[in-house]
Amino acid sequence: MEVIRVLGTSSPSANVLTTLFTVGEDKGAVISMLNICNRDSYDATIRIAVYRTESPASADYLEYGMVIYGNCSAQRLKGVTLAQGDIVGIWASSEHISFNLFGSTFDQTFEYA
Repeated sequence: MEVIRVLGTSSPSANVLTTLFTVGEDKGAVISMLNICNRDSYDATIRIAVYRTESPASADYLEYGMVIYGNCSAQRLKGVTLAQGDIVGIWASSEHISFNLFGSTFDQTFEYA
């Protein structure tokens, strides 16, 4: 049974691409929500990517330069399905940004006809 839970939390260093979550071996995941919170009074920008390689390609970014206003939050990635090895990467222009990823994981099985 899949249970919605916290898949990852991070308050990354400013201007550093950080892995928030990696889908494990023989697993899949469904993201219910990514919450982004700006704990500072100044605006900041964020980036979110889903990728499978060492670093994301341009096409892997789901958000790039999104503004998170001071003392505000936003929600993203609702309903995104991930496969084994997928990485959710985050980046922020400020160290005052918190990322909280919620969702469920499941056993990934393959059936061949």
